[in-house]
Amino acid sequence: MARRMVTGATAIGLLVFFGTAAAVAAAGKQAAASGCTAVVGRAVKVGSQPGPIAIAPDGKIAYVANANSGSVTPIRVATDTALAPIRVGGQSSLPLAIVITPDSKMAYVADDSGKVVPIRVATNSALRAIHVGQEPEAMTITPNGKTVYVLRAAGYGVAGSVVPINTATNKALRPIKVGPQQPLSATSDIVVTPDGRTVYATNAGSNSVTPIRVATGRPLRPIRIGGPNDSPGAIAVTPDSKTAYVTDDFNHVVAIRTATNRVVRRIGVGQAGFVLAIAPDGRTAYVVTEAPSDRGFVVPIRISTNTALRPIAAGSGSDAIVVAPDGRMTYVANRDSNTVTPIRTATNTAERAIKAGPVPSDLAITANGATIYVVDYTQDVGPGFVTPIRTCATRF
Repeated sequence: MARRMVTGATAIGLLVFFGTAAAVAAAGKQAAASGCTAVVGRAVKVGSQPGPIAIAPDGKIAYVANANSGSVTPIRVATDTALAPIRVGGQSSLPLAIVITPDSKMAYVADDSGKVVPIRVATNSALRAIHVGQEPEAMTITPNGKTVYVLRAAGYGVAGSVVPINTATNKALRPIKVGPQQPLSATSDIVVTPDGRTVYATNAGSNSVTPIRVATGRPLRPIRIGGPNDSPGAIAVTPDSKTAYVTDDFNHVVAIRTATNRVVRRIGVGQAGFVLAIAPDGRTAYVVTEAPSDRGFVVPIRISTNTALRPIAAGSGSDAIVVAPDGRMTYVANRDSNTVTPIRTATNTAERAIKAGPVPSDLAITANGATIYVVDYTQDVGPGFVTPIRTCATRF
């Protein structure tokens, strides 16, 4: 699973802590009077060692996977309140990834015990687990919501596989062979193109990416991204489905033309890239890198020319990135700085960091861009927390 969208046309300014809806509204009105603000909310208590987070497309519910609790915590977005946790495995199970169907009716949670648990969103109830085999690493879902793809590892240096799940029946289909993986390496990733035609799985145990044709379920020839020691990590595809970008651990981002499944350029980004995101207008990709000093940087890539622009300094230990739905702002979680760095995309400049919990490690944003949820990961056995941030997209 690779280390992994608040908007606004004005700078981040006053930070206001809130606890009630009335307080949020009051803070928002004050923000409007002063220009703009980021409103940092009261932390929401979830399970132990929270990790991946996903927000339903209708913006009503968020799900947080609790790695040390064998559970998923639903959060009601309208009130920022945690609901009863949903058990998805035993106490020792490790939820690794979450996807939600485009109609917001079902969520799917993969854990390290080799199963995927469907959750009915309307009732927040877990259904019968779907067994997919050992070491699920990452998941993606087709734009029509008909198929979930689970990338799994069979062992170090051993060919992995992608298991399709039919969401109409919640049945696992025949596995699709891909390249070698590295179990629990935090680098495997899988994505489906926005046009729904092709799935791309990174092979962390080799130097390749495997395309899978959705219509036939067949893998195509693996795409080599570099030399024998170049291990691929995160992957993202442009909104027009024409180009895929893959990070590697040798300071490059590799651009792949999806029409031909050929590498068109290896783009130097200075340091190893961990995660990346692409702006909704498809003009810029943003890659999170980390210097030897653990100082995080974001390298913008101009997609029209596949060239890297000047790096943007973020905080220490940058772990996750999201781009606002309107494309005006990008946000980076900095786990060692206890902050989130806002970046104005028009100028590619960082603004004042937002304090957001003890160990910000993952981010998700609502479809209207009004709220970011920041997951605070801790090694403690006690509860974890998710911090809501109201953005300049909020309208009171």
